[in-house]
Amino acid sequence: MNISQIEQKLSEYAEEVKGSISSTDWKALANIAIALMDAKKRKNRIFTAGNGGSHATASHMANDFIKGCRAYNRVGFDIECLGDSNSVLTCLANDFSYDDIYLTQLETKGRPGDVFVYFSGSGNSPNLVKAARFASEIGMVTIGFLGRDGGELKNISDLYIIAPSDVMEQIEDLHMMYEHNMVCVIRSILEAQWGMEIVKRPGTHFRCALFDFDGTLSLIRTGWQEIMIPYFVEVLAKTPKAEDRESIEEEVTYFVDILTGKQTIFQCMRLNDEVVRRGGDAVDPIVYKTEYLRRLNIHIQNRKKALRDGCEPQNYLVPGSIALLTFLSEMGCSLYLASGTDEVDVLEEAKLLGLDAHFGQHIYGAKDDIITVCTKSEVIKRIIADNNIDGSEILSFGDGFVEIELISDMGGYSVGVATDEARFDSVHPRKRERLLEAGASLIIPDFSEAKKLVDFLTRQERDGH
Repeated sequence: MNISQIEQKLSEYAEEVKGSISSTDWKALANIAIALMDAKKRKNRIFTAGNGGSHATASHMANDFIKGCRAYNRVGFDIECLGDSNSVLTCLANDFSYDDIYLTQLETKGRPGDVFVYFSGSGNSPNLVKAARFASEIGMVTIGFLGRDGGELKNISDLYIIAPSDVMEQIEDLHMMYEHNMVCVIRSILEAQWGMEIVKRPGTHFRCALFDFDGTLSLIRTGWQEIMIPYFVEVLAKTPKAEDRESIEEEVTYFVDILTGKQTIFQCMRLNDEVVRRGGDAVDPIVYKTEYLRRLNIHIQNRKKALRDGCEPQNYLVPGSIALLTFLSEMGCSLYLASGTDEVDVLEEAKLLGLDAHFGQHIYGAKDDIITVCTKSEVIKRIIADNNIDGSEILSFGDGFVEIELISDMGGYSVGVATDEARFDSVHPRKRERLLEAGASLIIPDFSEAKKLVDFLTRQERDGH
């Protein structure tokens, strides 16, 4: 057989696999993926098994679901391949029989609600059939990746998918593709679900909690960066040495991000520096701040009006905010709110949202006559002085670089709130990246699981899931 004939054979094989893929029952695979995610939610275990090449796929699945399904570094699936321990397999096969190698392990480890996943081209492997029957009898979920007509395992399985081929090599190809397909889809789904990304575990009792305002608790000013960044780009694009708008936008986005949490005037001061650096005339940063606030107020005035007219405050609060504040107060934690937004606006908006009842007199905002210090830094110093506490006893919650970095540098515990304010169903990737860069100890999407979060922070639950 010459090289062109070999090439033709290889191409024919690939075309056959492609045809089988197009005949796949994708709904069946979707139902299997859902069942596996449900097991994770229930904190049930998943066991996999197979023989020969199918064992390799079962082992590969365990690896992928532990590591490959880690969304934002959160814990993967509790999964074990029953064929991975040579000592266990040879012991059971020698002392009992090869047909019992998986059954005996499930008799020891399996519990109702757990999941048994098996890979079999024929669907008739005796050791898998015996184990699947037992799993079904005790209330485990049985899932088969099968081939040909599905064999005996088809009738035992709660869920199954059959690789539409009679060729064993192609069946195994398809099973691996199905497994990898699930990993990619499940990881994308888990990224959009609530969870804690634990960078560092808390190790002390917290006496005070410092909160940022906009984006961490309040959603009244949601979209402020979409006002500030285009405005700053517009200003810089008019300077004599302006580069292309894409480069300007990248730089503006960067410095707006790293200064988020400081008073707005600091971002306007940086804008002025960038104008001068590009050959423009220096102006009082207050001029930039005034114009930015004018544009922002057009954006948010209807939200404030809705709240004044009786709109439910929860519509403009990060999910779970009130529950979290209540839990922290009940555990004896003093609450402080510090914002880079002008203090007069913070006080007004906190009252509209009902947050004044939780923070009392401990609400601080920016003042135009103080532009050389960071409000949050001053608040933290005041907390320490007034309460005679150590920096490690301060807990902070924020969506900006400043508050995370401040608390981290003094040994406190910083919770980065990476809320996707546009979708409310996932972590915002850019926020997450910036918060981790600032030194966040924990990343969460919001406070919708406030009790779980507080239990973790108070060492009642430290697995974070």
